[in-house]
Amino acid sequence: MSNILEMKQVSKSFPGVKALQKVDFSLEKGEVHCLIGANGAGKSTLMKILAGVYTKDEGEILLEGKSVAIKTPSDSKELGISTIYQELSLVEELTLAENIYLGNYLNPNGGFIKWKQLNEEAKKIFSLLGLSIAPSLQTSSASMGLKQMTEIAKAIASDCKIIVMDEPSTALSGDEVEKLYEVIRLLKGKGYTIVYISHKLEELYAVGDRVTVLRNGEWVITDRLENISQPELIQHITGRKIEKKEKVHHTTHREEFLDVKNFSNKKIHDVSFSVKKGEIVGLYGLVGSGRTELLRAIFGADPIDSGEIYIDGSKKNISSPQKAVDHGMGLVPENRKTEGAILDLSISENAFLPSLRAYSNRSFVKRKQMKAVMQEMIEKLNIKTSSKEVPMRNLSGGNQQKVIISKWLIHQSRLLLFDEPTQGIDIGAKDEIYTIMKELSEDGKSILMATSEIEELLAVCDRVLIMFNGRLIKEFSTPANYKSEIMNIAVSG
Repeated sequence: MSNILEMKQVSKSFPGVKALQKVDFSLEKGEVHCLIGANGAGKSTLMKILAGVYTKDEGEILLEGKSVAIKTPSDSKELGISTIYQELSLVEELTLAENIYLGNYLNPNGGFIKWKQLNEEAKKIFSLLGLSIAPSLQTSSASMGLKQMTEIAKAIASDCKIIVMDEPSTALSGDEVEKLYEVIRLLKGKGYTIVYISHKLEELYAVGDRVTVLRNGEWVITDRLENISQPELIQHITGRKIEKKEKVHHTTHREEFLDVKNFSNKKIHDVSFSVKKGEIVGLYGLVGSGRTELLRAIFGADPIDSGEIYIDGSKKNISSPQKAVDHGMGLVPENRKTEGAILDLSISENAFLPSLRAYSNRSFVKRKQMKAVMQEMIEKLNIKTSSKEVPMRNLSGGNQQKVIISKWLIHQSRLLLFDEPTQGIDIGAKDEIYTIMKELSEDGKSILMATSEIEELLAVCDRVLIMFNGRLIKEFSTPANYKSEIMNIAVSG
């Protein structure tokens, strides 16, 4: 099969960092080519060069055999390359049709937009994707899955040949992910070439033809996915073997630390359970099952209509996150960038936010003591950073997550609430987060973790609680023995 695109010996450096070193990357016409690597491997940099966001330092880009210069996003778009970023670029106040044709309103006549034609053309593109949707729907009312489909429709409307999808399934439900797969297969059948970037290995095998692995800014391998097993792929990504280990269960008589009784509000109904000291308990269920809402209620972020909470045997009134923190809780939220961290502050400033009172004397902070504690956390959690003063936004997803965990360790939190702890994190960093969680439980910390990844439950949890429509419907005390049952009950209730 002929190559539609070739990137040859592409290099890119930023101050103090070689992001890409003589990388080769090619696309065959009509294929789904998966691009994978750990955070910081160079995937995004390579695709941003293709999108015209960055300019390469050296190398050559050939499109259909001809050398091309891509210096701006407009250059990329004119060459038929469309990029759908993880943070979608839709305007919430506009309709789906307006978003699809934003900046290209079908050659308005004398400045007047042909709204009827605009909606009809948008409807045709949705139909092409196998969707029956009203293009006049306001984008803010659309589900995350429909927004993702609108981004794909926008790419098709721009007459592209190549579509780059960066972590397209991150915020999608299971059904929406299946629909995404279906649409990708449909696009492939119509001759579109797709670059698919994801940390989730099962997704690559579900939709991909070939895969390219980058590591530390260098090309590692390109091959057909059918030729590479998951363990081999993991080894290419991380440079080391990572064995899948399920949680080893030890029967111990530990004291209860958290006891939730009859918790109810608009999203959760009469939920009761407990977590022992040193125990990791998983919350599992589909999107909308109430997992996140239960964590938020326990942490005081959402009010409860009825119910009681006991910590270490004492009844507590937790009406705000501040009270939860005061009683020894810490939350590692699902969206670390908007809820878990202040990206423009340094990693040290983020790590000490809940503990400033303990590390200050009147209005003066104890900088020497803080510096020593932060260095200890960097070493203990293997946070990869050049300095404690680096802005949080400069860290990879896995390292940002470790800084958020360090925040609660510094505060000496005794109960940690994790919501989708490894979302958007590469396989190597995932393994490190699991190790950290196990070590915390061995130190006597209690952990309550909400996740949509069944393998994550089996890797770290002592017990699993199944949520369905806001209710806790089943408990498994040795989850590794009941994988299929856990999945079936979560789906059917």
